[in-house]
Amino acid sequence: MLVTGAGAQPMQFSDFAKWFVPDDRAQVLAFLERELAQMDAPVVQRAPERLMGRMRWNGAGDEAVLTSIEISGRELPGQGMLLRLDTSFDATRANLDRIGVSPAMAWSITYPDRGFEVAESWKARLGYAAEDLPDFSLEGWAAISHPEDVAAFESEAVQMRLRAGEPFQLLSRMRHRNGAWISFLSFGRAVRWDAQGNVTQVMGCDLDMTAFSVMENALLQERERLAHVLEALPSGKVVLDAEGQVVFSNPEASALLDIGPSKLMGHNFAALLQLEEGREDFEDALKDPETLGSLRLHRKRAGRRQVLQVDLAPMPDPNDHERVLVSLNDITQLFDLQRQLEQSIENARFIATHDLMTGLPDRYLAMRVVDEHIRRLESAHEEPEANQLAVLCIEFDNFRLINDTLGHETADQLIKSAAKRLEVGLPDGAVLARVNEGEFVVLLPGADALAAESRGWEIVRAFARPLHLPQRHFFLTASIGASRYPDDGQSAEALMRAADMAMHRSQARGRNTVTMFSREIGGQFERRSAVAQALHRGLEAGRFELFLQPQFDVTHGIELVGAEALLRLTDAELGPISPGEFIPVAEVDGLVAAIDLDVMRLAGAMLTGWAARGIDLPIAINLNAATLDEPGRADLPERLMRAGLSPTQVMIELTETGLAAPIAQRKRNLRRLEEAGYRISVDDFGTGQSALGALQHLPVAELKIDRSFVQALDGEEPARALAIVRAILAMAESLGLHAIAEGVETERQFDMLRAEGCTLMQGFLLGRPVDLRSFEAMYLPQQRARVREQLRGLRAGRDFA
Repeated sequence: MLVTGAGAQPMQFSDFAKWFVPDDRAQVLAFLERELAQMDAPVVQRAPERLMGRMRWNGAGDEAVLTSIEISGRELPGQGMLLRLDTSFDATRANLDRIGVSPAMAWSITYPDRGFEVAESWKARLGYAAEDLPDFSLEGWAAISHPEDVAAFESEAVQMRLRAGEPFQLLSRMRHRNGAWISFLSFGRAVRWDAQGNVTQVMGCDLDMTAFSVMENALLQERERLAHVLEALPSGKVVLDAEGQVVFSNPEASALLDIGPSKLMGHNFAALLQLEEGREDFEDALKDPETLGSLRLHRKRAGRRQVLQVDLAPMPDPNDHERVLVSLNDITQLFDLQRQLEQSIENARFIATHDLMTGLPDRYLAMRVVDEHIRRLESAHEEPEANQLAVLCIEFDNFRLINDTLGHETADQLIKSAAKRLEVGLPDGAVLARVNEGEFVVLLPGADALAAESRGWEIVRAFARPLHLPQRHFFLTASIGASRYPDDGQSAEALMRAADMAMHRSQARGRNTVTMFSREIGGQFERRSAVAQALHRGLEAGRFELFLQPQFDVTHGIELVGAEALLRLTDAELGPISPGEFIPVAEVDGLVAAIDLDVMRLAGAMLTGWAARGIDLPIAINLNAATLDEPGRADLPERLMRAGLSPTQVMIELTETGLAAPIAQRKRNLRRLEEAGYRISVDDFGTGQSALGALQHLPVAELKIDRSFVQALDGEEPARALAIVRAILAMAESLGLHAIAEGVETERQFDMLRAEGCTLMQGFLLGRPVDLRSFEAMYLPQQRARVREQLRGLRAGRDFA
C-alpha cells in the first residue's frame, strides 16, 4: 500500500480502510476495533464493516503518524504509524528518525545471522545514545526484554504468521537503561524470504504504551473502586445489559433477593424476581430509557410478600454498551407501616364522620354530602323538575325519656333497630345519617315536595309496627320535617335548618306527623330566635321591669288589697315583648330560673322602698315551677328573704300544670316554702292538668279562676261558665282557700262574680297593669280616696283606668 497525502484533516474509519487493498480492509477494521477496545474507547458498532469514528493523520510519502482518534464525540490521543515495509530498513529508519516526534520506533531482524537493527528513537526511548548497541542482535533484544514477551515472539503462532507473510502484534516489555520496565506495542511482518521460503527479514516498529498503561491502570483502579463502592452500599445494586441480563450484582442485592450470585449473573433479572405486581411496568421501563425512574414491585420471597423499591438509571459504559443500574431496597416493613397508617387515617376519618353505633354518616358528613349534591345540581343545568333535592329531619318522639328510663344499652339497641328500619325502602341515591341522639336525616336527590312528604308518611307508617328487641317489643313514633332545594334553602346548612324547624312544628302539632317547611314556619322560628336573643340581652342589661295590676276586695265596696307583679320586657330591637311570647321561649332555653331571680330582685327592691315610706301592700309574684325542680333551690326561702320578700308581703303564684307535675324535688321545695311561711296561689286554675291532689297535700292558700271562665260569662254559653265558676268557688270554700277571679273586664262579669260570692277580683275593668311609678301615683294610700271615688263610677257606667 502506498501512503498518499492525507493532510491533517480527520477521516472516517471507513475512508481509512479504503487505503488498503480489498482483501485487507476487514482485517484492518478488526484490528482497529481490538485496539480501541483496549483503549476503553466506546465502539458504537461491533460489525467491523460498520465501525464508526474519525482519525487524524499527519504525514505523506512512505509514512504517516496517527495524532488523534474521535469516537462518539470523545477525542483520544492517537499513537500509531503507517510505514512502507517493502522499502529498505535504512530508508524506513531514516524516515522515522527524521520525524523524531513519532511514538513509533522502527526495527529490523535479519536471518540467519539474527541481527537486530533499531532506529535512534528506539535507543533513545530506552536510554541509549545513538552510538550505543553497535552490534545489536536478537539475543541482545531478548536480554533486555521480559522473558514472557520473548517466549511470545518465538512462539509457533507468531512464527507461522511470519512464514505466511501475515502481520503480528505483541505487547512487550523492555528494560530501560535505568532498570525500569517500559511497555510497548510491537507490530511486524516478514518482508523477505529465500528461495526455500525461509524468512530472511522481519521489519516492524514498537509503540511506546507507557501513557496508555498509566491510563489503563487508572481506569482499572477506578473500576475496582467503583466495584468496592457498589458492593459496600447498603442497598442492593444490579447492573443489567440491553437484554435485561445481570452483568453485575453486589452482595446486598443477592442477600436482599435471597438469590445466590451465581444464579443472578447472566440471567434475566425480571424472570428471577418472580413478581406478583409490576413486572410489565418494569420491563417497559427497561425498553424505554426515558421511562427509567422509581417503581414499587411486589414479589414472593420464602412464602411471604416482599415489597421492593426499585430505582432505575442509565449507566455510562466505556464501550458504549447499554447498561441500566438497578437500585433495590426492601421496603416491606415500611410498606406495611404505611398501609397501617393509611388504614388508621381511614379509620380516624370514618370515626370523625360517622356514627359509630349505627355506622351511618354523622351530621358533618351529611352536611358535606348535601353540599356536594347542591354543587352538582348547580353545575348540571338540568330541567327544573330534575334540579331538586329534599331533606327529611326525623326525630323519634320522647326518645330521651326512653333513654333515661330504660338505660343506655336498651336505648342503643333500639336506635340500631330503628336505623335498619329507616334504611328499608330508601330509593337509589338516598343517604341516611344519624345526626343526634334520636335524630336522623334522609337526603333524597331528585325528590319534589310530593315525593318528600310521601316518603315522610311512609316512615311514619313503618314505625306503626313495633321494633323487636330480645324479649321486648317497643313502639316508636317520629316527628318529621322536610325541606327542599332550591325553594327552602340553597346550602346544606339552610336546608338542614329548614327541615329541623319543620320537624319542631310536627312536634308542636302533636308529634307522629309530617310537616313541610314553609315561609310562615321560617318566620315564626326567626321570631322565636330573636326573642331568645332579646331575653339574653334583657337579663344582661337589666331591661326587665315589673308592672303591677291592682287586686280588689269587693265585699263591701271596692277595696285595694294587693297587686300582682307582672314581668314585662322592652327590647331595643324588638320593642315590647309580652310574657305570653317570651315565657315559652325562656322555658325551652332554660332561662326561667334566671328570670325568676330577676323578678325576686325587682320585687324585693320595690317592697323595700315601700317599707321605707311606710307602705304595706302585699303582692303576688309569678315563679315558674321549673325553678323549684333543681336541688339547688332548697335555699329558695332564704333567697326570697335576702331579696326583701317576706312571707307576709308575698304570695307565690304557680300554674296549675306546674303544681300538679309529679316531681319529687318540686314537692320538697314547696314544703320548704310552706315551712318558711310562704303562701302559694294556683294560677290559671281549671285550665291545666288536675291539681286536686296538690290542693290536698301542698301548701296552697289561693285559687285564681282563669280568665277564660270569666270571659265566658259574657259568651254564648254563660250558664256552663257560671257552673264552673260556682264549682271552683265551692271547692275553695270547702278547702278553706281564697278565690280570686282574674281578667274581669265588664260590669256583667263583675256583677255575676260578686253575686256568686267571689269577693276578690282583678282585671281591666278594675285596673290595668301599669308601671311602678304609675301604680304608686294611682293606688298608694295617699291616693286611695281618689281611687275609691273613681270606682264608684262603675254603677254609672263610667270607664276608668
